[in-house]
Amino acid sequence: MPAAAAWSRVLVLLGLIVAASPASAQVPPAPPAPDQELAAEAEQSAPVAIGGKVIIWIPTGAGQYTPQRRAERITARLEEAIADRSIANPTVTVVEVEGSSEVRVGPRLLMVVTAQDARRLSVARSSLAEFVAREFETAIRDERIQRAPGAIMRSGFYGLGATFVFAILVWVIVRSTRWFRHRAERWRAARLGAVKLQDAEIVSSDRIGDAIDRAFRVIRLFLILLAFDLYLTYVLGLFPWTRAVSYALLGYIVSPARTVARAFVGYLPNFLFVIFIALMIRGAIRLVKLFFHQIEEGKIVFKNFPAEWADPTYKIVRLLLVAFGLVVAFPYLPASDSAAFTGVSVFAGVLFSLSSSSAISNAIAGVVLTYTGAFRIGDRVKLGEAFGDIIETSMLATRVRTIKNEDVTIPNSLVLGGAMTNFSRQAKEQGLILHTSVTIGYDAPWRTIHGLLIDAALATPHILATPKPFVWQTALNDFYVTYEINAYTANVRDMIDTYAVLHANIQDKFFAAGVEIMSPHYTSIRDGNTVQIPEAQRPSGYRTPAFRVEHVEVDSITRPRS
Repeated sequence: MPAAAAWSRVLVLLGLIVAASPASAQVPPAPPAPDQELAAEAEQSAPVAIGGKVIIWIPTGAGQYTPQRRAERITARLEEAIADRSIANPTVTVVEVEGSSEVRVGPRLLMVVTAQDARRLSVARSSLAEFVAREFETAIRDERIQRAPGAIMRSGFYGLGATFVFAILVWVIVRSTRWFRHRAERWRAARLGAVKLQDAEIVSSDRIGDAIDRAFRVIRLFLILLAFDLYLTYVLGLFPWTRAVSYALLGYIVSPARTVARAFVGYLPNFLFVIFIALMIRGAIRLVKLFFHQIEEGKIVFKNFPAEWADPTYKIVRLLLVAFGLVVAFPYLPASDSAAFTGVSVFAGVLFSLSSSSAISNAIAGVVLTYTGAFRIGDRVKLGEAFGDIIETSMLATRVRTIKNEDVTIPNSLVLGGAMTNFSRQAKEQGLILHTSVTIGYDAPWRTIHGLLIDAALATPHILATPKPFVWQTALNDFYVTYEINAYTANVRDMIDTYAVLHANIQDKFFAAGVEIMSPHYTSIRDGNTVQIPEAQRPSGYRTPAFRVEHVEVDSITRPRS
């Protein structure tokens, strides 16, 4: 092997030139291309290879010999012709015989090209035989040059040189990775501490250092193995007896790289289309966000579109845009048309449909609640047994904080399917009417009761003087009248405190007026008992009434006599 060619091969191997890959090394110049049907049949062809390099492919069998058996016999004849030094002139000739063409080197028969071979490849038999002869002659000459004693000796020197280069390369890899590891360790100690989530330490500084050290060790091992594979590929490729192993070792590196490169280049148009779709969807989402943000701030106003609808509507539109982008980009995703991808998609869809029926119903209920305007964040509501303020709404659930500081999470489907009371909706515009009832006997004038109840309401904080409180007599019962005081308030959040103060004021006003809030059943038959009013609020000079006793004389014979 000439020196220039050997050093050129070193550069090719170290640079991972694709031309040195097994695929290119093993494929000889192709004969005239067959049609598609014949190409499918030729997939079972057998190679004739010398030193791992494919010379030709045997497309058909002959008689009792299969293509593989024919290829083995032809390979053996080529090896014998290369080793036979009695054949000084390695010129390969074609001898036409009846129905076939014999390819010979000197007196040795190398191969018989049959009419069936020519038909399989759709070429003339003579043309195919000439092509085979040229390939065999080139292979014999090259192999004899490479197996010459001088070439073997030069290959040995090149192997020693490659060993020296490999040792230096390993030393450089070890030193450089060690230097980079120390630099990374100093950078970590100076700038990167422990990974924390608030006050909790997730990953300690020492563990980060150990991870960095392991990463550099893996990188160093990978680089050394890569260099060793290249070294063996080159050294074994110097000698004809180990060249096949050299091709295999080089294939471990170049074949995956070539496969990845070809896949990436083939996918590049689809990848660019996916990027274009992603950019378009992202731009549309930004425009939609800007539009609804202006609505939320009141800069854009629509008559039948309240500002509080802006944020949930933006989220829905964003979800629809992302779903649309995925649907459009799906056919252009890698392996989207493969059976595995389809199976995983179907499996995921089945799982989603089986496990998300309640979630979907809650999501739909959340959309309905949003656009019906049933409540807003901060509203005082009653949802089922939960009475409190709305603190969070989502597509799936609504959270209520009760007056006892209990957070209650209610699925939206239950909220939509049950009764809901909103105390805040009309409070600021028309006021919320607070109401409570008392029962007073018929002996108390109703006009007096009305005045006392209205005075008690007006004396209560957060009760509005306008509109004025009013009283309804809701029932005339057998022993008492039911009076209901109705008063307006704009402060919904303090309605419980307002009720408490209103009840206390009603007691104070009634006691000051000497009106008992007492069961009329009891007061109507009471005689000689203390009035049910606190002593401090009883009228001055009040005395507990005495029992009324009536003496009646009875005639001893006929009738009573007073």
